[in-house]
Formats: sequence, C-alpha cells, structure tokens
Amino acid sequence: MAGMPSVVQGGNIMFINTNIAALNSQRHLSMTGVSLDKTLERLSSGLRINSGADDASGLAIVEKMAVQNQGLTSAIQNTQDGSALFKIADGALDQVSKMLVRMEELAVRAGNQTLTLSDRSAMKEEVNQLLEHINSIANNTEYNTLKVLNGTMDVKKTITQTAGIAGSIRILKAPGTVSTANNLDFALTVAGSAAVSAGVAAATTSALGLVNTISINGVEVNVSANDTADTLLSKINTQNAKTGVIGTKTTGQTIQFITGVIDQDARNIINVSSGDTVANGSALGYLTVGTAATISLGGDTTVWGALGFTGLLTDYAASGTNSEGTLSGIAMVGHGNVLEMQNTSSKAYGIQISVGMYNNMNGDFIVNNTAGVASAVAHISYAADGADISLDSTSFMNLHIGANYNQEVSYTIGSVQATSLGGGVSTQFSSLAEIDLSTADNANTSLKVIQKASRDVADMRANIGAIMNRLEYTDKTLQVQRENLSAAESKIRDADISLEMTSFTKLNIMMQAGTAMLAQANSKSQTALQLLK
Repeated sequence: MAGMPSVVQGGNIMFINTNIAALNSQRHLSMTGVSLDKTLERLSSGLRINSGADDASGLAIVEKMAVQNQGLTSAIQNTQDGSALFKIADGALDQVSKMLVRMEELAVRAGNQTLTLSDRSAMKEEVNQLLEHINSIANNTEYNTLKVLNGTMDVKKTITQTAGIAGSIRILKAPGTVSTANNLDFALTVAGSAAVSAGVAAATTSALGLVNTISINGVEVNVSANDTADTLLSKINTQNAKTGVIGTKTTGQTIQFITGVIDQDARNIINVSSGDTVANGSALGYLTVGTAATISLGGDTTVWGALGFTGLLTDYAASGTNSEGTLSGIAMVGHGNVLEMQNTSSKAYGIQISVGMYNNMNGDFIVNNTAGVASAVAHISYAADGADISLDSTSFMNLHIGANYNQEVSYTIGSVQATSLGGGVSTQFSSLAEIDLSTADNANTSLKVIQKASRDVADMRANIGAIMNRLEYTDKTLQVQRENLSAAESKIRDADISLEMTSFTKLNIMMQAGTAMLAQANSKSQTALQLLK
C-alpha cells in the first residue's frame, strides 16, 4: 500500500516521521524537571510553601500566623517595657518609705515633753527637708521622660458638691476600670447609721456595790464594789479598741452605747451642720456606721440593771446600716460610709465614694453629756446630699500585651506628693504636708498622719508589686505562645529537608535516566533508516 514507509520488526511498527518514544521520554523528563525544580526551590529556601500555588489554604493559614507572631514579639517588648517602668516606680517608693520611717521616729521623739523648743525646731527642719525630698521624688521620677509618681498617670477626678456640707463627699479611689465621663450625678439616698443601744432608765448615781463581770461584744469588763456608773463607763471606754463601742451618758443620766472609735483628734471637728464655728471640744471620737457595726451585751444582769438596762440583754442588741446611693441612676454598694460602683455597665466601675468622712474638718462624731442619742451622734452627710463627678482616664498607663485588637490592660499610679499622702485620718492635719511637731499634742496627731502615709505608700508598692508579678507571668505566657505559634507555623510552611533530599536524589536519578532514555529514543529512528539502504 502507498503511504508512510514502515517495516515490521519484533512485532512493532517503526516510524521515522513521528518518534512516539522520544515524545514520551521528553514528557516524563519535563515532568521530572519540574518536580526537581520544586525540590531545589524548597531546599534552597527551606520552605515547603514558596507561593500560593504550593498550598493555597496552607499559605492563608501561615500568613495569619506570621502576623500573630510579629504581634506577639511586640507585645513581649511592651510587657518588658511596662515592667521596667514599674520597677523604677517601686525603687523610688522604697526611698519614700525609708523617709517616712525616719519621720515616724522623729514624731515619736517629739511626742515627749522632755524636749526643748530648740530640739523641736531641729526636728521640724529635718521633717521639712524630708517632705521636700519626697516631693522631689514625686516630681522627678521618670521613665523615658514620662513622670511616674506625680499623679500624671492617675485618673483625673473632679467632684463638685451640689448638696450638703462642702467636702463631706469625697472620691476615695478611682481605679483603672473607670472610663472618661463628665457630670456623673451622685446622690446619697440613705445615710448610714451606727449601732446604738441605750438604757431605758437613768443609771444609779451611787456606788454599784457589786463585784462581777459584764461584757460588750464579747470583751469582758470587771466590776468592782466601789464602781459608779461613771467609773464603769470609763472602764468600758478603755476597751474601745477591742469592742468598737463608745459609752456616753445623757444629761438625764441615761447610758447609751454607740459604735465608734475614741480619738481626741475628733475634738478638732467643726459641726457645720449644727451651725458651729469653733472646734467641738466635747467630741469623744468618730462614728462607725454600717451593718458591720454591732453591739451585744452580756454578763451580770444586776449590774446592767443598775446602769439602766433593765430588760433582757438580747433586747439591747443592735446593728447599724450601710449608706446607700446612686451614680447616674445606677445603684452603688455600701460598706459603712463608703459606696462602691460594682455595676460593670457604669463608666465609673470600681470607683469608691465616701460620705461623712473625717477629713478637712468634716466627720461624723460622738459627743458626751447631751440630751439623747439624736444629739450625741453628729452626722455630716444626710440623705439627699449629692455631687457632680467627672473622670478623665486618658492618662492611664495602657499596656498592649497581646497581638490582637483591644488586648490591653490599664494601670494607674497615684501621686506620692506630700499633699496626697496621709489623708483621711485626722481633722487637724489633712495630709502629710501639714504635720507639725512643734508641740507634743501636735506630734502625737502627726504620728497618726505619718503612719497613714506609710500605709498609703505600702499599698502603692503592693499594687505595683502585684502588677509586676502579673507582667512577669504575662511575659512568660506570651513567649510560650510565640514559641508554640512558631512551631505550628513551621509545621505548615517549612520544608522537611530529609524528605526533600530523598526526593531530590530520586528525581536527580530520574533526570539522568530520562535523559539517557531520550537519547535512546532518538536513536531508534536511526535504526529504521537502516532498512532504506
């Protein structure tokens, strides 16, 4: 037949126009070459995924992991920077603590009447120098030019009293949980009350003639035969630190017990609510209000009968009530005279507000020899008192400690200036800046303020220590997360070198074999040409 020359050899048709074997060998050689190129690419880059074509879904996953990994690296640095800042603050506060110890030492010495005026003058000068250095530390302690202890990192809070005695409502604490807010309306709806237990009859005026014991809040008081109601009342008041109860007597000789703390400093209070213009020298101490303030009586009922408590002693048990109030219509939780916002929906979550506190010449106090309980208990704050409160949280120390949006924590660092320490314990000296060692009495009161300032600094250091511990754990957690995330990314993105080398060796051999076979396939047509000779 006419057509392409052909010859049968070994059962196969031999062509010279189309070399099927060569095409087949070339195709396999090309595929081997592509695979070898991929293997070489992976070996040279160390990556299994070098482009989206290698593993589209895998690439999408590891790219997100890579972003997270870099974010974690920055978060670790942020955490370490924050820890360094708090270490600087703690070191400075340690020096302030040491100076307060020295001031306490001086105040104790100044409380002794054996000192001369020149001695007190020298002490006053040293205290002034210490106060100046405390202010210097507050104003000059820095991290990366950021002032750390002068209050710039604290919540900026303002309060304007709208009803009641000015200064009787105060912001005790505005933690890092509060948000910037303006004109929050605080209203005192219920004023806290103390526990009060009063006799129903006048106490006997003569000696009791009884020898036994009575108890108040579980604290026993020994009664002697020669004790009068007045001397027994004095014995009861000497146990005030244990009982939390102050005994008073009305002008009608009726004995009444009121929960409170005996403190001569209360004599400096001016009872503005009663129209007083001078310090109230008859005040025995400060009032304690709230459900935690309780009175229970026990012991010899005959003695109690002589004191005017003629019924069953259980009938005279009493407890106080907590203050109640709202902030912008949201109810606060009362603990005595302190109200706290515990509703997380409030911008002022965590804020603590005090009412009727004894600072800046204000305070609830107890007076002796009055007509009755109503006049013996002098309140400063009353229901319907109120204030406008504004908060600015923009100066918080915000630390971004995660790779994602909003993974941050906020901290506040208060001021350690002398005017910010030691407040809330004295009506005579409202802060550490006002202490005075010029007399033994003033030195005694100053000692109370200095000790409160020491507690203030200790609380700050405790909070900073807790923050530093948290940041240390955060740093470790972030490093573990980064390590595990890197391992997960590596399993998807990185090439298995041993596997790739095995593949490379195999493909290299296949390339050599393919090249040889392609040469053989090309020589096959030469064999067919022999038939044409």
